[in-house]
Amino acid sequence: MFRSHETVAEGTPNFFGDGYSNWRMFERHLAHPWYHVVLEERLEGTVWPRTMMISDVDMLEEILSQQTSEFVVTEIQVVTPGWMNKAGKWIMEGLSGLLVGYDSTGRRVCLHNINDEKAYTDAPGILIDAHSLKGMRVIF
Repeated sequence: MFRSHETVAEGTPNFFGDGYSNWRMFERHLAHPWYHVVLEERLEGTVWPRTMMISDVDMLEEILSQQTSEFVVTEIQVVTPGWMNKAGKWIMEGLSGLLVGYDSTGRRVCLHNINDEKAYTDAPGILIDAHSLKGMRVIF
């Protein structure tokens, strides 16, 4: 999850619509992947580009399930911590696929396909055989 302190709030709440606030900064304390999502929203014949920073797979799945001809996800990038991408630092890369399954202990495991070239798992320090996962489903 992301969080922000009220001291970094910017401008007038609800300026861009009911329930919206603007923040100059947000934090993330857990070193888990998150998603940078670009979409197009059509309102009254005009296409509005939007960018979302999504903190987890469940929210990403919810956004993807809400797509219509008026609300279309056009790009997803995953931002991975160094332990996950083996580069030792945070990296943002194109996401070409995302699978979720469960290992033998019932723990949820996410498999991120990166630009159709490599794959990352969110199971720290554990080698995962994708074929051994149960209940595998495609998120993206």
